[in-house]
Amino acid sequence: MTFFGLQLHPQYTTWDEMRDAALLAEQAGWDVLLTWDHFVPLMGDVTGPNLEGWQILAAFAAITKKVKIGMLVTGNTYRHPAVLANMATTLDSISNGRAVLGIGAAWNEHEHKMYGIDFDTAPIRLAKLREATRIIRGLLDDGTVTYSGKYYQLENATLGTRPIQKRLPILVGGGGEQVTLKITARYADWWHGFGTADIIKHKLEVLKKHCLDVGRDYNEIAPTAGGSLLVRDDLNDIDKRMREVATRNKVEAPNRPAVAGKPEDIAKLLLGYHKLGVKGFLFGMSPPFDRETIERTMTEVKPRFLELAR
Repeated sequence: MTFFGLQLHPQYTTWDEMRDAALLAEQAGWDVLLTWDHFVPLMGDVTGPNLEGWQILAAFAAITKKVKIGMLVTGNTYRHPAVLANMATTLDSISNGRAVLGIGAAWNEHEHKMYGIDFDTAPIRLAKLREATRIIRGLLDDGTVTYSGKYYQLENATLGTRPIQKRLPILVGGGGEQVTLKITARYADWWHGFGTADIIKHKLEVLKKHCLDVGRDYNEIAPTAGGSLLVRDDLNDIDKRMREVATRNKVEAPNRPAVAGKPEDIAKLLLGYHKLGVKGFLFGMSPPFDRETIERTMTEVKPRFLELAR
């Protein structure tokens, strides 16, 4: 069954607003609830308010009962992998087995430099991600890891708080073909990529090859795609919504959503990705959170998509 996830952006908003949107998403029937791992807004004034993502995830887990809870995605450079593994198993406990550990190499140079966090070259950040994901997978699955790498060293490191899930899913985000997709092939359960259907098709072909090379069953990995989302029958209302987002987020003109329009048209667009092997759709949403889109995606888009995908 194809799953649908909603990423609520924690910038220029309040916990009360995020809480209400999260509860609405669960009530509407979304499968996954996510946020992002950044310390500053990604659009508008970077000195503006932005809630810390892992605190939000724990709160989401505590107030919901059914949706999976995850980060799209954690910046690996912000936390030691053993610390992150502990955070993920604690989230799994709070949510009673609904945690998804999303991770990527991290890319935001400004927030690294602002906080004095090393912002290495892309090859080094990717090398760190490869080591970190191996460590995290070992701690989640086995509970004990000894590892001597170039960037991380652990000796008899234990993870005493065990996941409730038999295999806590790791979601790797990013489309790098030489490193990121190889990491996905070895350790991940979900993969998230951005781009057109042609881009996703190519990335999945590369991922299949990497799975073959490492002896992994490609079908064990759930590829996901997405972008921003807006459901409207009148296309003129899209511009109205964009003006609301611009005002709240202190920008002149945010980009129009990647997926926008009538439910029937959105369902047909998603079907094209589904035919390529995409098993889930993870959509981002900036405040003010759009009640119409949250509800109609589940009541109209998803049912129509499932009907077309039979």
